[in-house]
Amino acid sequence: MEHSANPDFSLIDPEDWGIRLVEEERRRIARDLHDGPIQVLINLSMRLQIIQRMLLTDSELAKDELDRSQQRLIGSINEIRQLIYDLQPVAIDEIGLYAAIEALATRAQKDWGLVSTVVLPDVADIGLTPAKTIAVYRLIQEAINNIHKHSHAEHAAISIALDPSQLIITIADDGIGFDPSETTEGHFGLSGMTDRIQYLGGSAHIESAPGSGSTLTFTVPRGPYGSQV
Repeated sequence: MEHSANPDFSLIDPEDWGIRLVEEERRRIARDLHDGPIQVLINLSMRLQIIQRMLLTDSELAKDELDRSQQRLIGSINEIRQLIYDLQPVAIDEIGLYAAIEALATRAQKDWGLVSTVVLPDVADIGLTPAKTIAVYRLIQEAINNIHKHSHAEHAAISIALDPSQLIITIADDGIGFDPSETTEGHFGLSGMTDRIQYLGGSAHIESAPGSGSTLTFTVPRGPYGSQV
């Protein structure tokens, strides 16, 4: 699957892009809450009713069910904490994009056991405005979150390369993979990335097959074009 976008930013109101990105982020948060913690809490509510009846007939089985329910509740708490962490402002202007990406990889390994390697260029100036630099970080963050949620991968690799005209970001994993031709944008968190890529004036390409992991590559213009808005 491939997404390409090269809009004329001189014809686009920057505030309109900002509103679109905020609305897309709100939809993502609502989707993550609904599909994750909310479903677990609904299930736990029903399980507690069953456990309440079990206490009258089989207290040992009820205790086992309570232990399992507690573990699921802890999992939901951790998921909500991750959502809160993702929403926190990123101090890229203070620590830089590269340090932020390395911190993201470290957290993915610590929290999820997703061993993540990072390859970065020696050049510090990537040729993007601060707002677009944050948008690049959010794209990488979303890609890593998607790997955790959908791919069942053990390893991920993040690399950034520069050429005179563009920034090239590649995120790969060794997960279960999928058939891109049979996948709509709404799957695997892809829809949430489209507006960001368009905002950046870039393009994206996904290579994957069932059982073969996935590789996401997206490019972002540098210099005068990439620094607009």
